[in-house]
Amino acid sequence: MHKKGEHGMKRFLAILTVLIMIFGGTAMGEFVNEDWYQSALKDSEMRLGNNVRLIKLIERAKAGEHITIGTMGGSITEGAGASNYKECWASRFALRFGNTYGVSNGKNVELVNAGVGGTPSTFGYMRFNRDINSRISAEDPDGYPDLVIIEFAVNDWGEPSNHHCFESMVKEVLEYPNEPVVILLFSMRNDGWNLQADLRKIGDKYDLLMVSIPDGLFSHVGKEITQKDFFFDEYHPNSTGHRMMADCLMQAIADAAAKEPDAADIDLDVWPAYGTDFMGLKTLYADEEVEGITVERGGFASIDLNTYRNTPVGWVCGKNFFHDIKDPDEPLMVTGVFSKCLIAWKASADAGFGAAEVYVDGKLAMTLRGGAGKWNQSEVVLPLNAREAAEHTILIKVTEKGKKFTITAIAVK
Repeated sequence: MHKKGEHGMKRFLAILTVLIMIFGGTAMGEFVNEDWYQSALKDSEMRLGNNVRLIKLIERAKAGEHITIGTMGGSITEGAGASNYKECWASRFALRFGNTYGVSNGKNVELVNAGVGGTPSTFGYMRFNRDINSRISAEDPDGYPDLVIIEFAVNDWGEPSNHHCFESMVKEVLEYPNEPVVILLFSMRNDGWNLQADLRKIGDKYDLLMVSIPDGLFSHVGKEITQKDFFFDEYHPNSTGHRMMADCLMQAIADAAAKEPDAADIDLDVWPAYGTDFMGLKTLYADEEVEGITVERGGFASIDLNTYRNTPVGWVCGKNFFHDIKDPDEPLMVTGVFSKCLIAWKASADAGFGAAEVYVDGKLAMTLRGGAGKWNQSEVVLPLNAREAAEHTILIKVTEKGKKFTITAIAVK
């Protein structure tokens, strides 16, 4: 097809998408025809990015190829605030994407949602292979997601790697052999706050499509819409807010696909925004070994059956390292050649859980302790962050006799 004809077709697809949103009952019926809402959707397009991969993805979807959408994030991606899981932004977006670009009402489009509430991108990166890649159906021949949307803009305050894990995860996915599309989605708290000013530097570096919910919608809160129209609570959108987020994503995809095609794919040989030194991270679970790494469970021989569960993932990190009161007072020990170590642990407010000390090569690195204000979700610490790999020993020791402690997962690079 002539380039001019191709461009015209892409503009037609953009118009078609909006018509489907309006008449298909998939968008906000009470707002979608209003000028302010159409402007808000456009304003949420922080960057349309390089569209080479997106155009190919849409062509594959329209040809009937199996397309896997992977969503990684916190509680908003999990669906918190929506009246039910089908109302969350990830579910609604996957449905709309399939109906708009797929075949047979989107039968060839699959969603693998890995949202887990109250956790940062460090934990998301640790979980990525198990909670997205390993859950892709056999219908997808390459075993990799084709479109990945990452949402941690409200969760990453204080995460230990200073955005290095976020960027490492983004670049690692971009380097998958199937050349997936990566979209950064920036959600917001009910005061409009998020970390998009920091995280967008990663999207700018790799010329990614980025969607900002506060850029598009927050200025309209208190005017055309109320707080209750969008928000369920301080941190989460309600069902209406989730649908608006899906609207913003669909509008951005339509506009990105309709713009003049970029001459070449994303340039991955660029200096990082923060750092990609965590790329190749390997996660240790109680049921999964990593070559060259030895794990001696010691007194962490049990499995904590009461770790987090949700609708999209199920039992999150169910194969964990649990020190029960019946277990011996022996440390968990990890040895091998690596430069970095991340530890995810269950931050419990339960009085039955105590503290644990983390030692790196025999030296006390930190003490992990739950208590008031914790809510049984996984927190992540970084006891080792070296430049070069060397022989290391990580030792985790419970300090209070008769107390329990759970290590959710351990990752090394």
